[in-house]
Amino acid sequence: MKQLAAPNCTPEEAYMACTSAIIDDQQRERMRGVLPAISAIAAEFIDRASGGSTWQLPSLRVGRGEDPLVADDIRKSELVHLYEYYMVQREPGRAIYDSILVAAGDHCPTCGGIGQPRTLDHYLPKASYPKLAIVPQNLIPACRDCNTDKRNPLVDHPHQQLLHPYLDKRQFFEERWISVSVSHTVPCAIIYSVTPPEHWTDEDKARAANHFDLFGISKRYSVQAGSELGFLMDMHMNYFSRQSPEAFSDFLRSAANSVDMINGWKKVLYEALANNPWFCSGEFR
Repeated sequence: MKQLAAPNCTPEEAYMACTSAIIDDQQRERMRGVLPAISAIAAEFIDRASGGSTWQLPSLRVGRGEDPLVADDIRKSELVHLYEYYMVQREPGRAIYDSILVAAGDHCPTCGGIGQPRTLDHYLPKASYPKLAIVPQNLIPACRDCNTDKRNPLVDHPHQQLLHPYLDKRQFFEERWISVSVSHTVPCAIIYSVTPPEHWTDEDKARAANHFDLFGISKRYSVQAGSELGFLMDMHMNYFSRQSPEAFSDFLRSAANSVDMINGWKKVLYEALANNPWFCSGEFR
């Protein structure tokens, strides 16, 4: 939804930083012994995320309470703990965590900036991909709603891949694939939907639709638009009541041009309203 620059911290740097806080020398060196395995899976993940094939990465599927070995003599729980304690709670790992989080600013990339990032979410869940638990490129700033809605899905089909804000195809962030319909009723209703370009592959169209549906983008965008709609109606009645519909349309289009996120709720809404003679002429009253 919103493209972000990838973290400038490498998987190797993150792993070494987090393990450096382990006090026990033997345990620290034991954890560092699997760095080549971590580095290899991180490189494969980055390559697959860039090409839209993360669904082909094998996931760890174990029963409740099981704690298998995942890299030499290192267990799943140890890599999960490395993230939950040595990255989230201890320095210098926490500094890496915070740098990734603040890089998103106030706009959650997953939902197109509706929510404010409050935590880091694993693009591929650490429970199923423990060797990616502290790989920076697998850590995505997320608002609470997106983090909750995502849960821990097992992705085993191409269309189930969520959009990756660092590494995914540029078309998802630079081409319009969300549209809005404006009902000619009183009160006016705004409904967002997925309308990918025809030249996209069927897989990419399905990925966009899956992302849109999983995070409830239609409802969340419509809630934002509902509040904005009241403001724009008041603006029309108070400031544009004696001006032409074209003047109001120009105002809306200018406002849309000031918004960068091409699939953001506000840019899509303002452009749709600017092109709607019924709305610009004040027929909503």
